[in-house]
Amino acid sequence: MLVRAAKLYEDKGEIQKAASLYKEAGVILKERLNLYEQAKPLMLRAAYLYIRIIEREIDKNEVNLERLTSSCLNVIEAFTFLGDSRNLKKYAREFAKMYEDLGANYEEAGEIESAIVAYESAYRYYDLLNDKESLEKIAGRLVEIFGNIAEEAIAEERYEDSGEAFEKVANYIKTIFGYEERYRELMENAGKHYEKASKLAYAEGDLETMTRLLLKAQYAYLLARNFNRANLIGVNLIKMLNQVIENYRRSGRFEVVGDKLLELAEALIGLGKFENAMKAYTEALEETEGRVDLRARIRVAIIKYLAAKDMSLELLRVLDAVDFLIKHAKFLDAIELAENAIREYEEGEEIIKALYKAEGISLK
Repeated sequence: MLVRAAKLYEDKGEIQKAASLYKEAGVILKERLNLYEQAKPLMLRAAYLYIRIIEREIDKNEVNLERLTSSCLNVIEAFTFLGDSRNLKKYAREFAKMYEDLGANYEEAGEIESAIVAYESAYRYYDLLNDKESLEKIAGRLVEIFGNIAEEAIAEERYEDSGEAFEKVANYIKTIFGYEERYRELMENAGKHYEKASKLAYAEGDLETMTRLLLKAQYAYLLARNFNRANLIGVNLIKMLNQVIENYRRSGRFEVVGDKLLELAEALIGLGKFENAMKAYTEALEETEGRVDLRARIRVAIIKYLAAKDMSLELLRVLDAVDFLIKHAKFLDAIELAENAIREYEEGEEIIKALYKAEGISLK
């Protein structure tokens, strides 16, 4: 039925709907029925329809970056599914260059937000290709852009924005220089700015924002390897979060409880308290009916903790890819990629087992 519907949409020229249905049919054949060979032509058809969508989009006067990014990700996903490394590399290269050109055009036109989106997509595809020279070139552009954003935010005392900008500069600096002093100094600055922002939120009585910002500060200090500061913030944050969660429950604000329980789990992971973190995580899933974005976030926290602990540049690179997928709502792909990275570590299998147990997933 899905294939029949896809063909009808294709005949009518509604290729977005057709591509989506071909892809869905291919996934069902492989994942649910274990019929990989029958799935391949459907996924290949989906890939080429998404390529047509990309060609149409890029020819428009006003490019819809969200639609373009979604289609590009679907092409990469399809060729990964097919195990077609030749076409995977070919289109990753084409997409990288396309986004690099788009970024330059947006930057020249003063459309900085769109330039960032385009450059970050180019960065992702050059990273996929392991093209170090191009990756460093794009990282350099992003360092300059986010450096300017940080300066403007500091001048206007927008400390959360400046903290995020410092974190971004750090992230792209590490591409050029690695997990070294410059990266750690920038992450330290990010932590200080998040702390300033949290104090302003506290002064305004906004405890929800304050705890969210303190969690950002904790992880910024953690990645800066300022473990004393990260631990101090983490300990205080856990006390505050327990109080905030209890207050929300008493006042009936159950829609916020799940997110705050996830923050509690993240804060505990930052302290290396995995057993306690998994208890809070289980509660967070119960409160939110197992939201998939929380499952991705908890794995990001674990990767950050392991990266800081081992000064692992490789894990930070994985984190780039995971964050990119999360940003574009590809949560299941992000989860799979994060788990593969976590499993590489000595305690990785035990961590995955604890995650699955908290999520109620059978290991059999």
